[in-house]
Amino acid sequence: MLNGFVFIIESPSAEDILDGRTEGRALNEVLRIAGTDNYYSLAISREMFCEALRNRLQDALQYFPEKNPILHISAHGNPNGIGFSNGDYVEWNELRAALAPLNNAMQGGLLICMSSCFGSSGCRMAMNEQNDQPFGALVGNTSNASWADASVAYVAFYHRLFRDGDLEASVEAMKVASGDDNFLCWYGHAVKEDWANYMSQTRRDALAHALTSARGSNSLVSR
Repeated sequence: MLNGFVFIIESPSAEDILDGRTEGRALNEVLRIAGTDNYYSLAISREMFCEALRNRLQDALQYFPEKNPILHISAHGNPNGIGFSNGDYVEWNELRAALAPLNNAMQGGLLICMSSCFGSSGCRMAMNEQNDQPFGALVGNTSNASWADASVAYVAFYHRLFRDGDLEASVEAMKVASGDDNFLCWYGHAVKEDWANYMSQTRRDALAHALTSARGSNSLVSR
């Protein structure tokens, strides 16, 4: 059985709050019923999100002293980042910086679950040349995921994950439960390595092109 707890940070839109549509809170209740340890925070702004990652996460770690956190972020998103209830918005590179201390402390072992539209785009957080550790794995949707599908998907995901500890099988379970095959899992170290190789090849190609162009347009004048 997986030795961890789900650290939920939720930032619904104003309309979601008005309608009582809070996926993170619903997940919190389901996990309690299932006997799965979790810690819930409602963060309506960038400031409160950072507060949750600092002081509230420290409180959660003291409450579950022998368990590692799984970070579950429930928010509205697009391919470039996620938004908060008050209209604040963060791009993936900003979120990467905010999560860097946690990723480094966990030595690249953090599992991030993005319950948002285009949450799979969060894999971009591993595409950088910083020396910080990338996330361990990230689960998210490659497209527009409805709250209904996301809710059902993550309930199935955590049920399977905490029962069997099999990440790949848990992602497959969420696809079956929601009927949405757009949920994917990305491994941070693999993404970072692939991106580094791609950038290295791109630079070599650019250099070769520059040298070829220079050879064709310029020549040394012999004396």
